[in-house]
Amino acid sequence: MRYKVDRRVFKQYLAEVVQELGSERKAAMRAGVSHTLIQSLRLGRETTKDGRRIPKTHVNLSTARKIENAWKIPMEVCFLPDRLDDRSSDMAA
Repeated sequence: MRYKVDRRVFKQYLAEVVQELGSERKAAMRAGVSHTLIQSLRLGRETTKDGRRIPKTHVNLSTARKIENAWKIPMEVCFLPDRLDDRSSDMAA
């Protein structure tokens, strides 16, 4: 399942972790993900191998949980499921 990134919230937590650790690279290392991924999420876009720039708006569940745990982000505050399950959509209707 893909998780949509709330960039505003992501950038707030990133700023706090960078202030604590001193750099985006160290924040990425703490989460066990690449600095390039963190940069792509911050900017909202990534560059493909052939040089195209495409939106970066989602991560997989594993990546979301790594960042949440490492940066002490409450679950599903910054990374939201891409689609609602049946129970949630019934409640919204």
